[in-house]
Amino acid sequence: MDQINLQAYGKINLTLDVVGRRSDGYHLLESVMQSISLADQLSLKRQAKGITLVTDHPAVPTDQRNICWRAVTAFQNYTGVTGGVRIELSKKIPVQAGLGGGSTDAAAVLYGLNQLYDTNLTLQELQNLGLQLGADVPFCLQGGTALVQGIGEQITPLNPFPQVAIILIKPTQGVSTREVYQHLAPSAYGGSSTARLVEGLNKKLSLQQLGPKLANALETVTVDLVPAVRVWKERLLDAKALGALMSGSGTTVFGIFADSEDAQAFQGKWAEQGQVFLVHPVPRGVDQMNGGDLG
Repeated sequence: MDQINLQAYGKINLTLDVVGRRSDGYHLLESVMQSISLADQLSLKRQAKGITLVTDHPAVPTDQRNICWRAVTAFQNYTGVTGGVRIELSKKIPVQAGLGGGSTDAAAVLYGLNQLYDTNLTLQELQNLGLQLGADVPFCLQGGTALVQGIGEQITPLNPFPQVAIILIKPTQGVSTREVYQHLAPSAYGGSSTARLVEGLNKKLSLQQLGPKLANALETVTVDLVPAVRVWKERLLDAKALGALMSGSGTTVFGIFADSEDAQAFQGKWAEQGQVFLVHPVPRGVDQMNGGDLG
């Protein structure tokens, strides 16, 4: 195989609890993550040596600052592969949005290189490499609905979240994950929202019962930094969303709708106010565009 074309699906955090902090500064999390149909597209092509990275997004670097570039380096160092790769990246997932755009791109690169170079790395090996790049990369390699714990390395598949229409709104203002955690008070540590949602999924509760269980400990920080987060949450709930929440460290807000017509109406009403997407849950994090998955 000389070339592979991939969809790299974004994610949302249905819950996010910060349960502690390690001595090295890493925060310990518990989160229910869900892959969504909003996806970047990547084409990976073998070349004799070196890394070539091109993208259609002007804010995305195309050198060693890019997580895709670092993913290639990590793969080469681990496997001993000396061949290179040309990566063409088409960005659909907003940057600095809490949707895992960079992480899922890195996951796709690791997956794609494993196919191109027939290295037969297991999912666990790929996830171990991914964890070196970012906390969300291991989940993005696996995808679906999962409980994610620790610093992103503990991933437990869960019963799928019900099929639902999901509205995403990305406010104009972004915020860095580092900035959010710097403002997070230790008093915000703890929380049991993740455990409650896991229990609800295990019991196969209805959407109406699951909606109120969505919660994000980082939201209290980001709403102060970006007040638009609170405004969009209120708009979603007023429009019959069963639950509304900020994803990750932000600033994207999402709402879940039992009725896709309500979701479509919301998108139509607010489409000119910014980036408003209508998506749905998907069962994997990376997918070959002609089929196939990570198994």
